[in-house]
Amino acid sequence: MRSIASWLCVLAFVGACTYHLGGQSAESKPPPGLEPAAVSGGAAALPPTAPIVDPNAPQLDLLVTKSMLYSAGVKHGVNPYLVMGLAWHESGWNASAISSAGAVGIMQVMPATAEADGPSLLHRHVNLYDATDNIDLGTAILKNNLDRYHNDLAKALVAYYAGAGAVTDWNKLSDDVRRYVWSVYRAAVAFRDGKGPV
Repeated sequence: MRSIASWLCVLAFVGACTYHLGGQSAESKPPPGLEPAAVSGGAAALPPTAPIVDPNAPQLDLLVTKSMLYSAGVKHGVNPYLVMGLAWHESGWNASAISSAGAVGIMQVMPATAEADGPSLLHRHVNLYDATDNIDLGTAILKNNLDRYHNDLAKALVAYYAGAGAVTDWNKLSDDVRRYVWSVYRAAVAFRDGKGPV
C-alpha cells in the first residue's frame, strides 16, 4: 500500500505536468504564434495552408537530375561536378534532347556508342531514353576515357565530344574542340562552387 507521502508526490507531479489557463489545459490552445487571427464578426481566420512557392527556385525535375548526376559520379568514381558540367553543356539536363547528329538524352550519347559501350562498360544493354540509363552510361564513358588517358581531363573530354580519333595534343586541337573542353570545365567549376544554373 502506498503511503500518503508517495500519493502526494504523484499528485504534485501530475499537477506540475498539466498547465492550466482559466480552467483549460495548455493542449487545448494552439502554440504561441499559431493562434487564429480574429476577423470582424468574431470568426477566426486560419493561416493559409498553401505552400509558399519561390518563383526563382529550381524546378523539381532539375533537382532530381542533379541528384542523379551526382550519384552517377560517385558510383563511377568521377568528380560529380564534372559529370554535372558535362551534362549541362551537352543538353542543359534535358532528358528528351536529341542532337542533329542523333545523340540522345541528358549525356548526349550516340545510339551506336550505347550499343557497344553499354554491354562492355555496364555489362548490360541500356535505354538511352531512360534518364537513369543515359546518365549511367554517359558517366561510365567519361570514366573510361579518364582511365584511358591517365586522368588527362582535356583528352578525356575530347574523346567524349569527338571520339578517340580526335584526341591529340592541346595545341593541335581545333578552336571548336578547345571551346568545348573549356565550357565543360567552367560549368564543372561553377557547380563545384555552388554557382551553377541549378
